Amino acid sequence: MKVTLYVFIYTFFFTSSFYAQNQTNITYGLKLGGLYSGISNLPENIKGRDNSLDNSTMETQGIYGIEGGFFVNFKLHDTRVAIQPEILFRQSGAKVSYQDTVGKEFDLGFHYSYIQLGALYKVYPYEGLNLGFGAFYGINIAPNAISYTSNQFGGMYDVATRQFYQDGLDGTDDFSTCFALGYELHQSIHFDLRYYLGVKDMVKSNSASFQFIENQNKSTVICFSVGYSFHQW
Repeated sequence: MKVTLYVFIYTFFFTSSFYAQNQTNITYGLKLGGLYSGISNLPENIKGRDNSLDNSTMETQGIYGIEGGFFVNFKLHDTRVAIQPEILFRQSGAKVSYQDTVGKEFDLGFHYSYIQLGALYKVYPYEGLNLGFGAFYGINIAPNAISYTSNQFGGMYDVATRQFYQDGLDGTDDFSTCFALGYELHQSIHFDLRYYLGVKDMVKSNSASFQFIENQNKSTVICFSVGYSFHQW
């Protein structure tokens, strides 16, 4: 995490100095959008808990969330290039749905929240149309945000089972690459479509006594947002 913070700070100050030397146009603003996210290999983690799950079906489904925050856009003078550092809040995760042959059903939800730090390198091939590539480090501020609901005994034991999963599985920080397609209007409004691809394990299995299997659980996020740039600095 420290390395990512250093990179973010370096990018910010490097582009600031570039502004002083090259009269870079700098704007800042806010953005907010909706997203659809998923986490890979969750059934493989959970099936280690109970061998009877072999006679069951367990599927991972994506969930909806939000992403929004603050950005600074550094457009380099006399170029079609910009660097855009961002600080964002994100809610994302996934849901696992289980069914077996005796009628047991449950939904296990992973509802993580992150502070995202990162930056995009953006190219403007035509007017406000832009393509971006970058990386973001997500600090997980809700590592135990797991929900559990079942059809067993009217949900009598759902609280205890949820605690079992919360004790056995921890959400960790996330690191992802980002690919973006956007368009900026002259009225300071811009639209942004992004795809985030996680590159590190972001769910940790705790003590072996929980019988969970450790896997590489990586995130995927598709996000569409609307932003507003206030003015130039």
